[in-house]
Amino acid sequence: MFYISILATLFILFAATKTLFKNKIYKNIFLILIFLNLIILGAYYFFNYLSGDGFNEAVIFHLIHGIKGFGLSEYILSGIIFIFYLLISFYFVLLAKKRIQINSQKGNLSQFIFVMLSFSLILFNPLIFDIKNIYKINLSEEISLNSYMDNSEIRFLKKSKNIIFLYLEQFEKTYTDENLFPGLTPNINRLEKEAISFTNIISPYATNWTIAGMVASQCGIPLLTNIIVANNMGGMDKFLISSRCIGDILSERSYNLNYIGGADLDFGGKGNFYRTHGFKSVQGLTELKGRLIDKNYKSFWGLYDDSLYEINEDRLSNLRAEDTPFGLFTLTLDTHHPNGYIASACKNMLYMDGSNPILNSIHCADYMAGKFIDKIIDDKSFKDTVLVVLSDHLAFNNSASSTLNIGDRKNLFYIFSQDHEHQIITKPASMFDVTPTVLGVMGASIRGMALGRNLLITDSLVESEIGINNIINEVRPEIVSMWSFPNLNQEFKILPNDKKLSFGSRYTKFPALILLDNNLNTKEIIFDFYYAKSLSKRVAELQDGDRYLWVDTCVNIYTEIDFEKPKDLDFCSLVGVKNNQKFILNTNPENLEFDEIYNFFHSTKKSFFKN
Repeated sequence: MFYISILATLFILFAATKTLFKNKIYKNIFLILIFLNLIILGAYYFFNYLSGDGFNEAVIFHLIHGIKGFGLSEYILSGIIFIFYLLISFYFVLLAKKRIQINSQKGNLSQFIFVMLSFSLILFNPLIFDIKNIYKINLSEEISLNSYMDNSEIRFLKKSKNIIFLYLEQFEKTYTDENLFPGLTPNINRLEKEAISFTNIISPYATNWTIAGMVASQCGIPLLTNIIVANNMGGMDKFLISSRCIGDILSERSYNLNYIGGADLDFGGKGNFYRTHGFKSVQGLTELKGRLIDKNYKSFWGLYDDSLYEINEDRLSNLRAEDTPFGLFTLTLDTHHPNGYIASACKNMLYMDGSNPILNSIHCADYMAGKFIDKIIDDKSFKDTVLVVLSDHLAFNNSASSTLNIGDRKNLFYIFSQDHEHQIITKPASMFDVTPTVLGVMGASIRGMALGRNLLITDSLVESEIGINNIINEVRPEIVSMWSFPNLNQEFKILPNDKKLSFGSRYTKFPALILLDNNLNTKEIIFDFYYAKSLSKRVAELQDGDRYLWVDTCVNIYTEIDFEKPKDLDFCSLVGVKNNQKFILNTNPENLEFDEIYNFFHSTKKSFFKN
């Protein structure tokens, strides 16, 4: 669709140079629309290069939560190409501007046709198409009475087993296809014969990027935020706090849960996710880089995988020595798109002639993962352990995509356990089904969890007639509500120095707009972020009678209430009711207390101010 749009745009631009426009206004409108379409097409191509699936929930999520920890250096060339593309597009438009002739006696119909064609190009631009699809999905407001969410009790019938999750970055099942990639993954293919292998695992909507794949495989839900109200969730202290994930279940059984990853924990909110859901030790690049003998031995994304596996082996040795059930969850990095990275452990280990960089990294990853898995299986503690090996998501665009796309794209999902014989399970399933299936292998009585199902005893929702993505749309509000906003209470405080709102045991960042119901419970917290509407506009768009607490810079708040801002003020707070003259304005917001807010909404006093 992208290439068709580019060709159509250039063809229409060329055709316009062969006709006449009646006046400059139509000519300029046409050229502006053509240039705008080219810009949007360039943006789409760039997003598609990053995500592998155009402008999707993954792109939105990372715009929302930030890109700290993102391997920006990997995409410098792509950014330069994008800028060069914009300059070339601008040159073509300027060239067309010089060649399109004006004749006041002719061209009335043709100029109208060209303007309409240029406008149509924007309407059918693939980026606009993706945005419209996402917006349409977000319009779902009601939950079916027959919810597909399984929230039944989970009971363990046997002694708790230790659990190890090995996420292999973008290492999908397709790489193990000997017809497509002969000899690429000899170790993973060998080990499959000792595992329960699930060969038909798809990534449904909002699950096909790292943190989304982790949420899907551990919580049984897609990673959704309430983008319909432009709420970024990036200011939240907890990550999907009301969802029930494998970490929550195991921590209740006194598991010592650990996450180890070579990348920055802030990227995608991974650290916040694991800390929210029962993990005692959560370590990423910042926490682990001190272990490196050579401090420069890092890729653009973080630690090389040979360093990561060594750290994992040390951690496993310590965990096995304790008299406590444990969980170790880890994520590799070296097979990250577009070209992957080669650790020192694989300096001379190339795939075939070594001309394809991502396949070299996959071949290396197979070697290192094979060694790690063999050590776990051969250890005497394995009788008390369940090992899960899986891809975090399908591979994004990389140097092997043309071959991958020939195959049947599926995620990798193996479970190793001494209590279960080797099986090949080919029935359709999704990343949602990972945790209930794993818990079943661990000895739990479980049929399903959220949108996931235990594949050893029942079928996945993938096989539902309605379709898994339609199910996601249906239960979307229920999933979004799992972010669970904190409520005002007696411990509520505004902390300007930390840019935080404290709710006792919970906190959020500010600037923030808190919308309250009649009982002063939090309906929504909208955070300020760079590409969305300002909080000033959000306040202006509130409905009559809406109750709110707004904490922001004094400049923004004074602009909204049309007051002249006093000098030397940084942050202020405003408590009010939309289109009601009453409000509390605090120029020292740290002095605002819950009792004042409560009394304000339950009194009839006239406007007043607090300093």
